Parts: sequence; C-alpha cells; structure tokens
Amino acid sequence: MVSLNNFEFLNNFSDAAIAVDSTGRVLFKNYRFLKIFGNIKNLEKFSNYFNFDICLLDTDNIQNSNPISFALSANEDFFTLAVYQKAKEIFQYFEISSFFYKDDKIILFNDITAQKNCEELTNRYENLKNEYEKVIAENKNYVNFQQKAQNQAIKMALMHRVSNVIRESINISKIIGSALKELYNLFAAIKVYYARVDTKNYVIEHVYPAKYKTAAGSEINLEKEATKDILSKNIRINPCLKEYLNSEITYPKPVTRIIVPVYRLNEFLGILIIYTAQKNAADLQNDILQSIATQLATAIVQASLFEQISAKNEELQNTLTELKETQIQLINSEKMASLGQLVAGVAHEINTPLGSINSNNDILNKLLNRLDCNDTVQTIRKINEIDKEAIKRISQIVQSLKKFVRLDESELQFADINKELDLTLELIKHETKNRIKITKNYSDLPQIKCYPNILNQVFMNLLVNACQSIDKTGEIVITTNFSDGILTVKIKDNGTGIDESIKDKIFTAGTTTKKVGIGTGLGLAISQKIIQKHNGTITFTSKKNAGTEFIVKIPQMQ
Repeated sequence: MVSLNNFEFLNNFSDAAIAVDSTGRVLFKNYRFLKIFGNIKNLEKFSNYFNFDICLLDTDNIQNSNPISFALSANEDFFTLAVYQKAKEIFQYFEISSFFYKDDKIILFNDITAQKNCEELTNRYENLKNEYEKVIAENKNYVNFQQKAQNQAIKMALMHRVSNVIRESINISKIIGSALKELYNLFAAIKVYYARVDTKNYVIEHVYPAKYKTAAGSEINLEKEATKDILSKNIRINPCLKEYLNSEITYPKPVTRIIVPVYRLNEFLGILIIYTAQKNAADLQNDILQSIATQLATAIVQASLFEQISAKNEELQNTLTELKETQIQLINSEKMASLGQLVAGVAHEINTPLGSINSNNDILNKLLNRLDCNDTVQTIRKINEIDKEAIKRISQIVQSLKKFVRLDESELQFADINKELDLTLELIKHETKNRIKITKNYSDLPQIKCYPNILNQVFMNLLVNACQSIDKTGEIVITTNFSDGILTVKIKDNGTGIDESIKDKIFTAGTTTKKVGIGTGLGLAISQKIIQKHNGTITFTSKKNAGTEFIVKIPQMQ
C-alpha cells in the first residue's frame, strides 16, 4: 500500500529522521539524516551498524536484534540509547526514538556523542585534578606563602568593596548589610551583628547571614570589661562560649568574639560583633576593622540625615497636595455659590419683564380676534406667534439654569442621568447650534443615586471642552450604559485631541489645552474630584487631530 503521508515537515527537525512504512520500506529521509548517514539504500544493512547501549522499553518481540529492528517492530512509542560504528574505532552515540504517524512510523536519531565525550573529558579532568592535588601537597610550603599573599589581596579587595558601598549608598540597611556581609566573608565568620546603642545596653538591628535574622531586636548585655573597651574606642577580641551575658546560645567549644565600637567623632552609634572559629582572626585585620568602623559611622550619620530630609520632603509634598485639593474644592464651592446667586438674581430680573411681555402678548391676541381679518392682522398674528415661542424659549433657558445649579439639592438623591445630560446640552446649545452634530446613544438607565448639582458640572466641563476642541464643524457622540451596578458615560469628539506632552497631567490643576485667557486649567481637576466623591473614575483616550473620548464610571451608591 502506497503511503499518502507528506513528511517534508521532518526537514524542520534538528535530529536526523526517517519515515518507514509498515513493510519496512524507507519513505523519507530528512536533511539532517542525509548529512550524518548519507543516502542509505538498504535499511537492514544500515541497522547492523547499531548496537544497544541501554534499552528502556520492552516490546512484544524480545529477541537478539539491533535497535533499529526494535524501533520498527515496537507496538508503541520506543526509546533507547545506541552505539553507531561505521568505521574501525570510530563510534557515535545516539538516542533513538520512534513513534507512529498515521499508518507509518518515524524514527529519530539524536546525536549525543558530544555529551559522551564530555563525560570522558570530565573523568580525565578528575584524574588531572587528583594529580594536581598531589602536586599541591608536595609544594605545601610554597602554597602557604602564596595563600597568605592571596588572603591579603582578598582583604584589601573586601575593604575596597565595603568602602564603595558606604560611599555610594544612602540606604542605612543596605550600607550596614553590605558591611556585615563583607566582614562575614573576611573572617569566615559564624555570624555578624550590628547593634545600636540603647541607653546602657545594645539592641541588635542587623544580622548576617539571614538565617539568624530572628536575633534582630534582641537586647545585648555585655560584661564590664567589654563595656570598658568599647567606651575607650578599642576593639575587643576574646574567646567566648556565650555570645553575650543574656544570650540563650551556648557554643560547644570556644569561638572568637570581636567587638568593634562604631563612633562618629565623639558620638557613639553602636557596635559590630563578629563570631568566628578562627583563633587569631583579628591579628592582621585590626587596621581594616578600624577603617570600616570609621567609614560605617560616617555613612550611617549621612544616611540618617538623608532619611530625615526625605521624610520632611514627603511630609511637605503631602501637605502641598492637600492644600491644592482644598484650594480646588474651595474654588469650586465658591464658584457654584456665586453661580447660584447670579442665576437666582438673573432669573428674577428676567421673569418680571417676561411676565409683562407674556401678558401683553395675550391681550394683543385677544384684541386681534375682535378685528376683521386682513393682511395686516395676519402679519401681526404671525409676529405674536413668534413672540410666544421666544418667550417660551427664554423661560426654558431660565428653568434649565435653575435646575443646573440646584443649590438646594446638595444631598445624595436619585436622578435620571440621560435627562441630566439633555439639560446640560440645552445650556450649551449656543456652542453646538449649526456647527456640531450631537449623537445620543442613550441606554435605558435606572435612577442613579448621586449629587446631580455637581455631577452636571462634570458633564458641562467635558461637553464644553469637546465643543471648543472642534475648530469648525464636527460631531460629539454621547453614550450611556448601566451594567453590573456601574453607570458608564462616554463623551467622544472628533476634535484636535490632546498633546502627548500633557496627557499625564491633564487632571492636574493649572493644566489647560486652551489659549491664554480662555481656560483656567481647573475644569478637569474639579471634574476628577467630583467623580472621586462618587467613588468613580474618569479616564480618557486621545489622538492628535483624531479626537478625544472621556469615560466616566460611577458605581450605584447605596
């Protein structure tokens, strides 16, 4: 039966691969196979070059055979390690695996010769290492001398690293932690402490290595002799079984304890304590310890001062932020109060003469009904109708202004957001008339609990900004939606967009995209505060010369 499978995909494999049908006929050899084994003609002859290394899978046909035969006869996926020998004393090692592909079988050959050679090299390396250790043992005196020189170089390198960390960092924990680590390495220590001065005793603040960190916070009581040396600014070295007088840790045999006082001029800051199994640990390192202690003291004082300054700066920044927010709220409150008084006064001044005009219009209409109908009367009637519509329009504007301000509605209440948007659109009709198309994608909304008087300010700011971003003609799309307890209002325009340079500070007071004298830069800052008062969010997307969309999300308040 002729195989219909396409095996071109095998050329993408990094391993050598052949495809064989159920009769053992080779159907395909990939590029890698041809490169390693050549264009074989006889699969049985080719199989004879392979022998088992380790066989990891039994088959139904257990007999003396080679790996290729096993791979062909296996009734399931097959894997083994094999040795390939095509020439005398030339061996290659392969991982051979096979698996079914539809009615045919694919055999992969992964060359692991390099891995085997690496193992042999490793063994040779171990032998060379043993020989090298013998040479080292035979030249012990020379090595000891060399080791001392190396140790001195290591000490100086450690000193240099400690100095660098102390000079470059302003973080107290990092400075002390780095110093403790270097001292730990320098003295092959068991552990290292830094304890700050606390009245007459000392409190452990930093520990190295970290596995002993539970010691942090412990109070240390030292014997009188140790205290005397510390107050004299002397390094104290003595054997001990207990780390300090009140320690719960007792060593099975004496260890060397090194206590280094840390002074900044005459200011006593704390102590470094090193525990090591080395008996003469500090004989040659005394100068290094003194230098580290001096530099550490300077760094601690500087870092402490920096932290204090940083804390003050942060406190001042927070205070400034609070003052700015309070200023915005005061400006907004004063603005709304002034607007409310102005609207109330204007409404009264307009309604009084408007009432007279409306009354006179009604009288004129009654008089016209008594006259004979002629062209003059018809003309006056048309003028009278126009006047009625004008009076109605003025009344609607006055009512809209009074509803928008709503100084008597400062508490939470339920409102129809679609109607609130329409109210705002009514007030900015002069901005949109004959210039901007308003598209309303309103959803059926439930009554939303909010502060309508200030929420309308947000809609007013966003809609006026959208109008002013459109140079000549354009469109504003307003979309409302309520889902999962959240009201979403989107106001999108096709105006000039927002510059990249101010996008990240668009809600900051004083930031404006308008010309000098037109905007104060408070509108969006106030809007953000209003939305935050509703526990909501206000975000935007904008592209230069392609428009802006503001998205307001407000959860239904309880």
